[in-house]
Amino acid sequence: MEDVKPSKMNKPFTAEEIETAVKCLKNNKSPGIDNINAELLKYGPNELHDEIANIFNQIAETGEVPTEIQQGILIPIPKPGKPAGPPGNLRPIILLSTIRKILSICMITRIHDKLNSVIPNSQAAYRPGRSTTEHVFAFKSLAEKAITSSNYEIIIEMLDMSKAFDTVDRGKLSEILTKILDDDELHLMKVLIQDVQLQVRIGNQTGKPIRTNIGVPQGDCLSPILFTLYLANALAAKPPNIDPMLEDHNYSKPPTVIETLLPKHLQDHSYATKRDIYLDINLQYADDISWISNADHKIEDVKNRIPNHLKSFNLHVNETKTEEHRIKRGGDDNWKKCKYLGTLLDTNNDISRRKRLAILAFNKLKIAFNSKLSIKNKVRIFNAYIESIFLYNAELWTLTKKLAGDIDIFQRSLLRKILDIKWPRKISNKDLYNKTKSLEWSKKIQKRRLIWVGHLLRLPEDAPAKQALAECIRKVKRPRGKPKATWLGNVGKELSELNLNFETAKEIAQERPKWRDIVDGAVSNN
Repeated sequence: MEDVKPSKMNKPFTAEEIETAVKCLKNNKSPGIDNINAELLKYGPNELHDEIANIFNQIAETGEVPTEIQQGILIPIPKPGKPAGPPGNLRPIILLSTIRKILSICMITRIHDKLNSVIPNSQAAYRPGRSTTEHVFAFKSLAEKAITSSNYEIIIEMLDMSKAFDTVDRGKLSEILTKILDDDELHLMKVLIQDVQLQVRIGNQTGKPIRTNIGVPQGDCLSPILFTLYLANALAAKPPNIDPMLEDHNYSKPPTVIETLLPKHLQDHSYATKRDIYLDINLQYADDISWISNADHKIEDVKNRIPNHLKSFNLHVNETKTEEHRIKRGGDDNWKKCKYLGTLLDTNNDISRRKRLAILAFNKLKIAFNSKLSIKNKVRIFNAYIESIFLYNAELWTLTKKLAGDIDIFQRSLLRKILDIKWPRKISNKDLYNKTKSLEWSKKIQKRRLIWVGHLLRLPEDAPAKQALAECIRKVKRPRGKPKATWLGNVGKELSELNLNFETAKEIAQERPKWRDIVDGAVSNN
């Protein structure tokens, strides 16, 4: 962006725009070098918004930038459980000025749609309406298919990058942005990305400003989406040694949900093309990138090509954190202990872990639960700090009748502790739920599962979760005996009780309010 010159904004900043951005600032946050707390601007006079808008417009037109916008304070914090001393065991926390945060919020509001449109659907981080649940579903559903089939195997390859945000090549990032943004937007992005200076603060001592020339500034709301844009371009760029004869071929594109549901004689045939059986799903969540395949050569290609290719973008794969799991019926069970985005892939192990985490959180709040707070407030605390921990991604659990009962028993044991009901005192389950105005966790999970099915069916066909659903629906050989419970089986049973199948559910789910009404009615009738 060195040749980017100051440019008058095509759409000047306004006081209303600044006011909206200021409302997004969080309270009780440490200020940066300007020593201005967010609360001062939130509750200050409206004239402040006019003045800030004028400052931003002058920066765009003249290129004269206040020092505070390009300076941050770096505070090194020891990582939990790491020995003190080595710099690698420190986590840098960067305090940015409030006025810079406001400019960043304004810019991300203006350019978000442009950046988001060129980031592939395989990336689920920092995007509205997307979450970790999608990627976890892809892993869990395909793992279940592998262990409940006779002749099906999947391979999971999970790569993790080292200090990814700090190694972004600003020159290449600038080249990417130049193709997407207008000149006036590019100039302000240059102000926010380049010429950033940091001052290290330890205790009461602050060092001299140090100019940084690599990475995206931490603590800036723009940094996450800039990184995902950068990563998307790094993964999409063609390797320098690619064979031209192999370009434009996609032998592993998965079938869509409708293609797998329709009988073959009803599908449009094209005898000039043939869909390969190879599964190839790429999943990205910030700097966690993974692949799911059923072909050894595809995984070997990922391991051999991707790390070296990312190096050309100054991104480095942490080989010590790289994981590979082969999942099939009768294979090893190491995959059941694999934790991906905070969730264990095996339902039983994940529920056990969630119980432990919920108990730890409950014990930390014993003082509140043993106090004279009203039952209503105790339950609110319980729902916010205990229930949310236990039910994280619970909509993806494959539940049997026994597992659902165990979950409700666990919930009731915690609620009885809140009410201080111990033997010989008794309270019926119905009275317990009425007194705490709570719903059984098994029913909450059912509702969340059905709501999430609607979200899943609305996803683009190339989203990893949608690809995994299409692959799961594709029939394979099953072993003899009673079929094991699967998430897809749970959902199929619930849909059949509503007189729906996946094809009709997909049509209804496109109208979110209509789908929500169906879900509310299904759960209330149980």
